[in-house]
Amino acid sequence: MERERGFKIIAIIALVVAIAGLTIGYAAYTETLKIDGAANVDPSSWSIYFKTDGEFKGITTGYATVNKEPTLESTTISGFDVTLKAPGDSVTYTFDVKNAGNLSAKLKTFVEGTLSCTPATGSTISSEDANNLCKELKYTLTYSDGRALSPNVDILPVAKNGESGVQSFKLKLEWPNESIVQVNDEVKISIGTTTLIYTQN
Repeated sequence: MERERGFKIIAIIALVVAIAGLTIGYAAYTETLKIDGAANVDPSSWSIYFKTDGEFKGITTGYATVNKEPTLESTTISGFDVTLKAPGDSVTYTFDVKNAGNLSAKLKTFVEGTLSCTPATGSTISSEDANNLCKELKYTLTYSDGRALSPNVDILPVAKNGESGVQSFKLKLEWPNESIVQVNDEVKISIGTTTLIYTQN
């Protein structure tokens, strides 16, 4: 009985030593990994606007004349007044849209203004002939290289990594050479608003 109790005590001591050995062995294979660092918030800036280098003047072809040059402000181009006299006449304006912020922008929406034609005050031309002329005239806004604008695709980058942050545009009112419409008196042409809406890319 005494002997049996001695074996139990030895067994318990052996078990405690074994557990302690396991703990020491486990502790020998632990490693502490740390991640630390810092972050900053730098508020973004958003600045998309019209610009032009030098004077903002229309380039004419044929017999077209510019009665009044437009006013170019940061978000509007307005007030141009031109006269077309015959097929082959056109007036073209070129300008830039600049991204001076630090976020790239996407052309979200593009709506091109439409033309409407009516007899001018005191004109003897009929409304039908004025409308027929309107069907022949072309009013377009494209990139300066002739590419069409593509909403939800076109990106206006910020100025970095060699990119200018500028896209060039061409606005053109034209009486095409191939037009067969003839008018015998003055027609008033009204041009609807063209809009470009840019959003954060």
